[in-house]
Amino acid sequence: MSGFEGWGRVAEILEGRAAEAERLDDEIALIDEGQRASIRVIAERLRNGRRALLVADEVGMGKTRTAVTLIDAVRRCGGRAAIVMPAGLGSQWQAELRLFDPDDRTLLPLRSYESFVKGFGSEGDGDLTAGWQERRDATLRDRRQQRELPESDWRDEKILMVSHAFARMAFPLPSNGELPWRRELMPAIGALYDARRRNMRDGGRGERRATHRAACAAFETLAIESLKIERVRDWRSVSSDDYRRAALPVVGRALGRFDLVVIDEAHKARGEDSSLSRILGPLLWESDDSFRLGMTATPVELDADQWRSTLRRLVNAQGTATNDEVGRMLSGLEKPISDYAATTKRLRTEPLGEALVAEFELVSVRFAHALGPYVIRRDKRSDKELGAFRETHGVDYRDIRTVSVAPANMGRDWLRAFCAAEALSLLPSTDRATKRYRLMLDKAHGLDKLILQDEVEGAAVEPNFWSRNSMLPAGTNIFEHPAILAAVKVIEAPTAEGRKVLVFGTLIKPLQALTRLLDARAMLRHLSDGRHWRASRVSAGAEAAVRAALQSSDRPLRAPDSLDGVNLLLKERYDEAHRRRGAGLRAIHREITTRAQEGEDTASLISQIWLGEDLGELASESGIALLLEALEIRLARRPKAQGAGEPSDWTTERLLQETSALISELSEGAGDSFTEEIRNSSSAGKESRLQLLLNYLADYSGREGSFARLLYGQTTPQTRRLLQASFNREGSWPMVLVAQSTVGREGLNLHEECRTVVLLHAEWNPGVVEQQIGRVDRKNSRFLKDYRAGTWRNNEATPPRIEIHCIQMDGGYDSLHWAVLGERWASLRAQLHGDVVLIQDRRRARTDPELAALINRLDIATPDFHPKPTSRAAFTARREAVNIANEC
Repeated sequence: MSGFEGWGRVAEILEGRAAEAERLDDEIALIDEGQRASIRVIAERLRNGRRALLVADEVGMGKTRTAVTLIDAVRRCGGRAAIVMPAGLGSQWQAELRLFDPDDRTLLPLRSYESFVKGFGSEGDGDLTAGWQERRDATLRDRRQQRELPESDWRDEKILMVSHAFARMAFPLPSNGELPWRRELMPAIGALYDARRRNMRDGGRGERRATHRAACAAFETLAIESLKIERVRDWRSVSSDDYRRAALPVVGRALGRFDLVVIDEAHKARGEDSSLSRILGPLLWESDDSFRLGMTATPVELDADQWRSTLRRLVNAQGTATNDEVGRMLSGLEKPISDYAATTKRLRTEPLGEALVAEFELVSVRFAHALGPYVIRRDKRSDKELGAFRETHGVDYRDIRTVSVAPANMGRDWLRAFCAAEALSLLPSTDRATKRYRLMLDKAHGLDKLILQDEVEGAAVEPNFWSRNSMLPAGTNIFEHPAILAAVKVIEAPTAEGRKVLVFGTLIKPLQALTRLLDARAMLRHLSDGRHWRASRVSAGAEAAVRAALQSSDRPLRAPDSLDGVNLLLKERYDEAHRRRGAGLRAIHREITTRAQEGEDTASLISQIWLGEDLGELASESGIALLLEALEIRLARRPKAQGAGEPSDWTTERLLQETSALISELSEGAGDSFTEEIRNSSSAGKESRLQLLLNYLADYSGREGSFARLLYGQTTPQTRRLLQASFNREGSWPMVLVAQSTVGREGLNLHEECRTVVLLHAEWNPGVVEQQIGRVDRKNSRFLKDYRAGTWRNNEATPPRIEIHCIQMDGGYDSLHWAVLGERWASLRAQLHGDVVLIQDRRRARTDPELAALINRLDIATPDFHPKPTSRAAFTARREAVNIANEC
């Protein structure tokens, strides 16, 4: 029986929260002015019976805080909420939830069917020998302590986070005739329906027994009619897809019923059979009066009709709305959306005139009226500070620059290969492999196939199209690629001033090359200036980058001139530092060992690392050396006022203090996972802390450096959080974070110390670019701090801006790629940001009063979805405007 007090009570709490925040200073209020407006509109919609809303605020304006305010109100009213999100955002949602309830214990996102089943597991389920059973039970306890699994039942969780990927679950066919435990759920449901409910201890062991408990939990609420169909099937032979289709509603019932469903990044995976669509369709079990809140900064990306596919997700298919009602709602949106998109395109391609402006005014009213009931959106137009910036300085706060790599500046070998690659486009027909060569060269990907391996005459890679003279000469490497060198030049300008840079790209090899080259050049600068670099020699993976840096025309004057010279200087300085601290460390080791024997937790952890216990893959390196390297890098980048002495001046107390601080930071970065065991100093807690520390030190084992760091698919979630924390810390390394687009574009807040973004590769989807820039364009960003500080005024300099550098290979396919992106970007900004007027038209309007008047009308007519409670007078006026537009 649900104890939910209803949406009227939720609306009261929301309005009270907004009123309370309004009385506080903005610096201490949890919700700002714009968020309060959104919350009041949500409360109004709830009172009026609306049960779906899309919060489409621009990136960085605080959508999550708005959603958490609603979630907290539902929780306080006894309701349950599901948050469907990309799994990597779990820790950030946990942090936001704790702002409203410091004792919040929301689980990490549910990611897999295995975790779902283990959530019903109990200690002793394995019926194993004592040692194996103890280890299995310890693992189960640890996962519960880490907040991966519920303490008792999924249905007891008031807030449940579910990964977008959860419904990808697979059910492989039996391989040896025996029914796998993954296929135990549906037969168990059939047995329950046939009143053959078996004692759980007779239903197998381990996952099988847990699956039977899940079946019992679901059976209590499943509709008998559906069971009559499903129970007769042979679950051994059905395909994995068919089994999943039948199992999804059962899994949803076992998770319990939800009153609120929040969909983060609601635009993703739009396919009808995507994992996210399955979760929002047959899986989630919602109350008849549930509310769905969608969240996305880019509800439309490539096609205006994506508005409809995004809004479709707000409809609870199990609720009161029928399919016919949903269809009518979505079809009613089609014409206003398409008309608006077509007219904004004409504004970018045709001269501005009275007829075109009047048409835009009409379609804009219809567009706003059609989407208004379902969408609220705050964007930077409503930000008073940014508006004042534009008004005062006559420019936008975003400074988008094209960094052109002209063919004339490429050098003979690169120019010859570039021209040959582009010539492929003129051939009447080419195979797929040949076409890829054009892309390889522009994007600095797969260059090994375009470089001659020796100087003797040999067969060309593609005899019909790719001659030997078009190949890059032997010895050419990726570090010489013109686009990478251009990116290095752009990146090192702000870092020389102490400013951080965020780089995005799509292909791993060019990103790795850029990271290594930046690190190699930073190392040479350190050696030239007499500063210490934390390495005894150049690692094998970095040698090619160091050689390229040594051959550069701007190599530091006092840097060694060869790889051997670099290794020699590194070894000399490393040995000197090692000698200075060697004697002291021996004394520290004795004290650490003694204090570990006395039961001191941190000393015990250090002792295990010092002795090399449980180091696994780190066993080939000194554990204490890795720990000291990690601690010294933290200390070296800390402002002097926060840490006395040099990093190498170690004492026992200092080592214990810094290690304890590191473990605390790691635990905090892991979310709420380790709080309880650390508080209790349990054996499981010690193991968890040791594993956290070992995972962190593994990142220092064989790493390529730390001036620039690479964030890509193989970067562990913990390392991602730590990189985010260090990148956001003033003065700490990395100074450059090189991120693969699919990994770093969503969910990471990287704005606290960075206002420069470099786009190494063009995207096809402008929504992705908006997400990338949004990593640094957020509330209380470095740009806003620099602008408010006003120090730039003392030097009569131009105001600071968010800088976006687009690296473009001129004259070829890459130029076309950027041009297509630019057109799509303009279309997206017309629909989401109200940017319907070309920049050149605004410049002409400064001297053309008639054109200025037309542009002013366009600006006034631009659709505005800013959250505003609707008074009866305003509603009537809007209805009259729509009627007039329809008559016209």
